[in-house]
Amino acid sequence: MIEISTATPLYEYLRLCNLNPLPKKILDCGAGWANTKLSLFYQYGYEAFGLEINKEAMDEAVEFCKEKDYALHLLRGDMRDIPFADEAFSFVYSYNAISFMTKPDIKNSINELKRVLRPGGLCYVNLFSVDDPDNRPFDRNSFAYRLLKSERFSKFEDNEADIYFESCEIIRKEKRLTEKIENEKKYVRADIDYIARKK
Repeated sequence: MIEISTATPLYEYLRLCNLNPLPKKILDCGAGWANTKLSLFYQYGYEAFGLEINKEAMDEAVEFCKEKDYALHLLRGDMRDIPFADEAFSFVYSYNAISFMTKPDIKNSINELKRVLRPGGLCYVNLFSVDDPDNRPFDRNSFAYRLLKSERFSKFEDNEADIYFESCEIIRKEKRLTEKIENEKKYVRADIDYIARKK
């Protein structure tokens, strides 16, 4: 039975990946924590690789895979310097991870995602919009502050990040405002999603 992921934007990315004729080999940059989103692709027959910089998040993902008997290839690493060869993957994505970085590091990371992507392959990235209301600084003990030297989420104007995908064809771009209630508390979030095909 296929488990349902809470990462609903990834279902559109999965749909487009399934339509693509390239081999089903995918890399998730930011693949940590329990119920790793990479398991969604694994359940659909993808050879699934995950990269995670945060040890605690990586440990949870590894434990989750053991419990579920999922053969995901998880390794500790940094998407600013992806430890794979050029054009190693048909599909590459970063969901809810890249915005923890500074803007120069985001640019570098997207260049790395494109480097390891095969021509014709698809890349998915979601960025925080300037319309997102969360402007709190990161705690000095947080992994983002310690490992990424980042003080708060990086946020983008509607078309600001388009330049990062100049070597690609943007096949889907969506600005999302999400409101949800968890534990009787309301959360509001604004994202800009990109799905791009490498030329």
